Amino acid sequence: MHILILGGTGFLGRHLTERALARGWRVTHFNRGKTNPGLYEGITELRGDRTRGLDALEGRSFDSVIDTSGYLPRDAEASATFLKPRAPHYVFVSSISAYAEGEGEEGGAITEKSALAPWDPGLDELDAVTPETYGALKAECERRVQKVYGDGALIIRPGLIVGRYDPTGRFSYWPQRFRKGGKIVVPARTYAPVQIIDAYDLAAWTLDLCGKRAGGVFNGTGPARAFTLGELFDALMPLAPEGTELVPLSDEVLLEHKVTPWTGLPLWLPESANADRMMCADLAKPLAAGLTLRPLKETVADILGEIDETGAFAAGTSLTEDQERQILAAL
Repeated sequence: MHILILGGTGFLGRHLTERALARGWRVTHFNRGKTNPGLYEGITELRGDRTRGLDALEGRSFDSVIDTSGYLPRDAEASATFLKPRAPHYVFVSSISAYAEGEGEEGGAITEKSALAPWDPGLDELDAVTPETYGALKAECERRVQKVYGDGALIIRPGLIVGRYDPTGRFSYWPQRFRKGGKIVVPARTYAPVQIIDAYDLAAWTLDLCGKRAGGVFNGTGPARAFTLGELFDALMPLAPEGTELVPLSDEVLLEHKVTPWTGLPLWLPESANADRMMCADLAKPLAAGLTLRPLKETVADILGEIDETGAFAAGTSLTEDQERQILAAL
């Protein structure tokens, strides 16, 4: 099996590469060479900027393409069009965010048949992605890849991807913070649902589907029953030193202290954002298609193991010690 990864050296791409090499597959990367160049031996690395074309891939063929770096529809469409004669199978890594606002509310989970975010042709002029445009852009990328590849297109809509190599700190913040102990600022709305997927599990399942040349659309997150923030914190408490104290703060207090939802305090969104639906995706279809999920404790162990190995942690824009101290002092 020979796969082409558009990207391949960031987060999910690294897991895909490692899992594919472990299976004895051939791997080719196409990217700009700006993130971890030369990271893996035994693969082919081709350089280029997909926004300017895929000329470096001329004369090559692949069993499957995995697109981990498609954000703008025109780029996704151009890549699919160029690669259609060179690969019979195209995997587009989309997002749960591609669903239309309001889908899955009133107790109904988001399924693969739920409506996607509507498309505004004016967005085709964008050169950058924002939190406001991300979902609509991913949805349109899907449509254009499917238009080119038809049944040869596999669309995977992951939820929050976590685990080793995550540069964002969107989940990793919590295991590290609990292990440090002390007074920990947490959202008071601990009943909010949480769904995540370890990049290790997502990569393994994606490759399984590539091996079958599976087509169609699949949600990609877990677990089947969303746990809550409170259950997550309970699971992390064994990491904490004696005397650790959780300090639950309301949405209003967190916003008053200018804590940025989602990034400033990972997994937290104000109730007014009406975003709990994004953490309640239906997983019947992916589980039936072979998706398996490791226990949370294994994901946490991987994250903390990487921190211990590297001596560094990419906290993204999460709360710093000083910010948390200032909030606690003001209470």
